[in-house]
Amino acid sequence: MSRLPLLLYVYPWMPYPRRVIIYLREKGIPSSLVTVVRVSDPQLGNSVDPKYPPKPPGSLPILSIPQDDSGNNFTYIRQSLAIMNYLDELCDDGLDGFPLSSHSMRGANILERARVTEVLALADECNTLWNPVRSFGTGAGPIPIPAASKEMLRWVRRSLMTIESWWKERTDISSLRRGGNGRVNMADIVLYQFLEFTVDCYGVDMTHGSGEIVKDVYGREVREEFPKLSEFYVAFKTRDSAVRDVLAGEVASPQVLKMMNTWFE
Repeated sequence: MSRLPLLLYVYPWMPYPRRVIIYLREKGIPSSLVTVVRVSDPQLGNSVDPKYPPKPPGSLPILSIPQDDSGNNFTYIRQSLAIMNYLDELCDDGLDGFPLSSHSMRGANILERARVTEVLALADECNTLWNPVRSFGTGAGPIPIPAASKEMLRWVRRSLMTIESWWKERTDISSLRRGGNGRVNMADIVLYQFLEFTVDCYGVDMTHGSGEIVKDVYGREVREEFPKLSEFYVAFKTRDSAVRDVLAGEVASPQVLKMMNTWFE
């Protein structure tokens, strides 16, 4: 492998790059191995520090893997979960100088990997479903259709209610607090990133349900409350990996935040 570091191109405050940044911190991967390259928001030209190669084509995050020491020959991985899986395998095997994992974030065995994947799929789905919520419901979107935004919000809650039901017997959440001995997995990172994103950028805490009996998207009566998700969010937020670095661009600009916090109804 090249002696050059891998380059991770990101919009630091945006949701999908954000999860990879949290992952790097959790794994203790230094910048000498994976250098985070800040890219200016698309509206500002997608520019990067000239000491790095220009942003590769495609949506961010993008992991750029040098194939030699020329600085001109790269292989790219262009999806956040793929990037995290790739890096986790390097750490699990201690390859190419990457720090040996204390535990695999993908799961230690077949069953554990299945449990991580089932929550990971729903957490990732929440991020996808949030796009029409914000597109139709806030000043950050192109089309104000509050009714459509509300309907899509119900589908986000459906996924969160499913995770809540699966976690009824989960007893290790408090150990995820800073200084605890809890083992963070990939699903934890992606779920936290979503919950943090809605609070920090849109002013909506998705762990706060009404506590009332409501009808879900299938017309079934369910109680809208998320005690386990709330406990999880509060615990994970204390971790060093979750602290947003303002100087590194991990907080959206006031202009962008104003648009995201403008709800039509």
